[in-house]
Amino acid sequence: MKVHAGRRYRLYPTEGQAERLTSWGHTCRWLYNTALEQRQFAWRQRKTTLGVTAQCAYLTEAREELDWVADLPAQSGQQVLRQLDQAYRNWWNPQHPAGAPTHRRRSARLSVPFPGQAIQVWRLNRRWGAVSLPKVGVVKFRWSRPLGGAVRNAVVSFDGVAWYVGFGVHIDVTTPEMHARPDTVVGVDRGVKVALAMSDGRMWNRTFTSPGQERDLARLKSKAGRQDTTRRKRGAKTSNRARKVRAEIARAEAKTRNRRRDFVMWAANRLCAQHAAISIEGLNIKAMTATAKGTVEEPGTNVRQKAGLNRAILDKGWGLFQVALANRARITGTRIVKVPAAFTSQQCSRCGNTNRNNRESQAVFRCGSCGYQANADVNAAINVRDAAEAAPQLTGRAARDRGRPAPCRPPAQRRRQPALEAGISRH
Repeated sequence: MKVHAGRRYRLYPTEGQAERLTSWGHTCRWLYNTALEQRQFAWRQRKTTLGVTAQCAYLTEAREELDWVADLPAQSGQQVLRQLDQAYRNWWNPQHPAGAPTHRRRSARLSVPFPGQAIQVWRLNRRWGAVSLPKVGVVKFRWSRPLGGAVRNAVVSFDGVAWYVGFGVHIDVTTPEMHARPDTVVGVDRGVKVALAMSDGRMWNRTFTSPGQERDLARLKSKAGRQDTTRRKRGAKTSNRARKVRAEIARAEAKTRNRRRDFVMWAANRLCAQHAAISIEGLNIKAMTATAKGTVEEPGTNVRQKAGLNRAILDKGWGLFQVALANRARITGTRIVKVPAAFTSQQCSRCGNTNRNNRESQAVFRCGSCGYQANADVNAAINVRDAAEAAPQLTGRAARDRGRPAPCRPPAQRRRQPALEAGISRH
């Protein structure tokens, strides 16, 4: 079976190449946001949907008038417009969990896409490879793993610490009909104090930042807030010192993300290799991490406590872990099952008694009926494992709520797009 897979490598551009890629990254962000505004304007004013073909024509006109847009390779600009078009298609698909496309922030990760026919990739030696990019030339990258297939596209990105190149490759993946260990089943409970607790008693956890690093990051964010307040009062532009502080914040947060990703991938790989079926809770993480501040008329309660819980949940990477499981399961043949999360932490895994008083503390579970005592997270993982037989198999897609307000809706019938001025503005 042919599937799309990603390969990510550390890129090492020269100083001149890095400056040009940075400029292109901001141009891609501007192009995406402008194309999004153009689509929203066309829908609000004329109830028409602009497609990628019409917007590519406007891009050609912009390249003739603006030199900094013409400096971006034409293939990269077209790829950005295709990304926006795919974002709309995902939003319109009732089986896809994506919401309406939103603007890309200036503080977000810089990225420049390239189609597969515009680049060339080859291996230099055992540790190094090279990629040829349009208008940039040959850039070396660390060959940390084989490509494994034909390169279909590439994305050069900067996360605040280093440059990376990601290749989309077309590989042959054969999902085995039976797992290497067909009778192994495990339940996984995701927590805040302990990231992952398994039904067999194992508990995996990792701290992604030290107390000193947390203090340094809090100090930098406080400094950045003061600089931003002063800048707004004076009506001045962002200073070089403020940019340096933001860069330090981006580097610190990127290191934390890399550590979290490493832990999640490590855990998913081992669980899928060791078990034929993995049962997890069907959690709505977006709803669980929603703010509790409320409105001016109806202010929320325990806002600070809820904000701390939200940070703790997001720090453990619950959603990333679920995605990593689904990606790895297609290689090992593991079956991923989602079960209802209600009362799994209050139910006794031995007698089935459900009572909120059974959980004496965060770590201690003692059943008030049969006296069974165990670690609370392990007991919940056992309940998750036992509930897997009656739950449907995880497909990786979920229907989303389409009743929420959104800035643009697809028309009931597609029509020929009339001419529409782009309204070009870089900022």
